Amino acid sequence: MTDGFLVMDKPPGITSHDVVAVARAVTGLKKVGHTGTLDPFATGVLPLALGGATRLIQFLDESEKVYDAVICLGRLTDTGDPTGTVIAEAPVPNITRADVERVFASFVGQRMQRPPRYSAVKVKGKPLYEYARKGQDVVAEPRAIRIDGMEFRGMDLPRIRVLIRCSRGTYARVIAEEVAEALGTVGHLEELRRDGSGPFKIEQSLPMSRLSEIVAGSPAWHEVLRPGKREERVPWRPRDEVFSGLLPYLISPREALKHIPAVTLSALEIRRFQTSGLVPPPPTPDARAWLLLAGDDLLGVATAGKATSEPIQWERNAARPAGPSNRAPSRDGSH
Repeated sequence: MTDGFLVMDKPPGITSHDVVAVARAVTGLKKVGHTGTLDPFATGVLPLALGGATRLIQFLDESEKVYDAVICLGRLTDTGDPTGTVIAEAPVPNITRADVERVFASFVGQRMQRPPRYSAVKVKGKPLYEYARKGQDVVAEPRAIRIDGMEFRGMDLPRIRVLIRCSRGTYARVIAEEVAEALGTVGHLEELRRDGSGPFKIEQSLPMSRLSEIVAGSPAWHEVLRPGKREERVPWRPRDEVFSGLLPYLISPREALKHIPAVTLSALEIRRFQTSGLVPPPPTPDARAWLLLAGDDLLGVATAGKATSEPIQWERNAARPAGPSNRAPSRDGSH
């Protein structure tokens, strides 16, 4: 199995780390990482980097996120989502679609957003959620974000569905609360599904049920991929068969990094790169990073320093195949 990116469709009720643990067990790869956390209640696009592709995460362009969200009006929770405790209630006004779309339009553009109390943003070296769990009211400074679009998707009060296109670092929970306030009430984010993260789309994703079918021929992924301590383990197929099933879902590093300019190396340049790390100059003077290609294959990524006289750094995209195995993971997803 070659290195690359696998877009998982994360189901509700498990963490992003749980999905990574399952991927490690299924592929046998030690190096598996995700490119952006989803809360346990949230679903949708969770891009995984496999093998040597973990070193390419830094070069991805995931500046735009797309979320399909449901805002529940009338109730405010301490976490801003359905996992929290209701801390305030207010009547829901008799609003129309026109009212909602007017509010949505007012959110589009550059704006400042304060990270929620229950978030991983750090203040004085500690994440905000640690302060919040201790009952300490610590807030972070507002941050600049960008909202490219707020598309009305339906309304059945007290719920409103919206498709949000926004910059990385935007908190949908905060948007939900602010939309509710603009409509004259309180509210929280009830559902969240990520439809896109940069180049990775929900249409490319692999549901856990399909992964379970690839691994053991059954869509019951809880039993196959995350069995309980006393549950009988479902036998897994040989790993080479699993790899064959995953290949149609694998996104090559070349495809994931297509936003970066590329240089095709000659045979001599390939030898120099592989033996000493020497790379050709960038395709344009202002390029800060460029792909190193051997035909259609990505050999690595070169990055320039602040000045052209500074040394060029590079990352190789080396494949690391795994050996066969058909063992099921333990409860925490590892062998």
